[in-house]
Order: sequence, then structure tokens, then C-alpha cells
Amino acid sequence: MSMLEKVRSTLGSYAETDIRTLLHADHVLIRDLAKTLAEAESRSERQAALRDLKPLLAAHSRSEEATAYARLMALRSSPDSRAAGNEGMVEHNLVDILMERLAASTDSGSDLWKAHAKVVHESLEHHIKEEEDAVFEELGEHFSDEERDAMGEEFVAKRDKLLAPRAKAQGAKANSSRRGKSASAAA
Repeated sequence: MSMLEKVRSTLGSYAETDIRTLLHADHVLIRDLAKTLAEAESRSERQAALRDLKPLLAAHSRSEEATAYARLMALRSSPDSRAAGNEGMVEHNLVDILMERLAASTDSGSDLWKAHAKVVHESLEHHIKEEEDAVFEELGEHFSDEERDAMGEEFVAKRDKLLAPRAKAQGAKANSSRRGKSASAAA
């Protein structure tokens, strides 16, 4: 790894289109939603956090696995990169299971639900910290600026494609709501 790349990695200062910058931007949102999920006082706040977090987390994870982890695991010359990619995949799978359990339960006020939410929050905090240290360093060490930019472009395209059905459904719901209000106002 070049000295410049070591400095970038230490400071977390990457190009705007570098996959690490794009992953970090998602991580900020994910951390905030996971904190709300675990710490919100009201059931409605916890349910809203779950509704927002679940699709973002799924889209982020699947896209990250396909663009970053797959490439790290393919690096035959780097046991550290392969281990980081495999560990990340396992951590994603564990959080997926917990998120499904939360989504399957309607009682966001129960102690068990809150315990699951707390473990999701703690797991994501651990995973993101580890990823932004070790995985980001591996990406900087083994891939060029151009390769990381291409990975970033691919990550965003995959993530946005996975989020598109939700955005479309939300748009339709908003339009339906506006039409209902317009009809009420006209009556």
C-alpha cells in the first residue's frame, strides 16, 4: 500500500466516487436508524426505524457483497482480504436473521423485540467499525483508484436497483394520498 493510501485510509479521506466513500455514507444512515431502532421510546418510532432500516440494510448488504466482498474473497494472494470478505458475509447473514425476526413480530414494545433491536444495533456498530478499518484498508491496498471508483459505481447501481421497488411503492402511496386529499377538498 502506498504512503498516500495509508494516509487516506487512516483519515478516511477518499475520492467522492470511491466505494469506501459511498459505503461510509450508507453506514451513517444505517447507524442512525439502528440507534433509533434500539433506543426510541415509542413503539411507533421503533416500527418506523425498522421500516426504513430493513430495505436499506438489505440493499446495502447485497450490493456490498457483490461489489466489495466478492472481489476481496477472490484475492488468492491475500488471506487477510479473503478473511475480511468472508467474515463480512457471515455478519451480514446474522443481521439478516435478526431483522427478519423483528419484522415478523408486531409487538415492538416487548422485551424480546427490544433485545433483538439492541443486538442488531450493537452488531451493526461492531461490523461497521471493523469494516471501515480492516476492509477499507484491504480495498485501498489491493485495488487502484479506478477500480475502487468502478466498484463504487457498481455498488450504487445495484443498491439503487434493489431500493427502486420501495421508492416506486412509496411514490404511488404518496400520489394516492394526495389524490384522496384533493377529492376530500373538492367535496
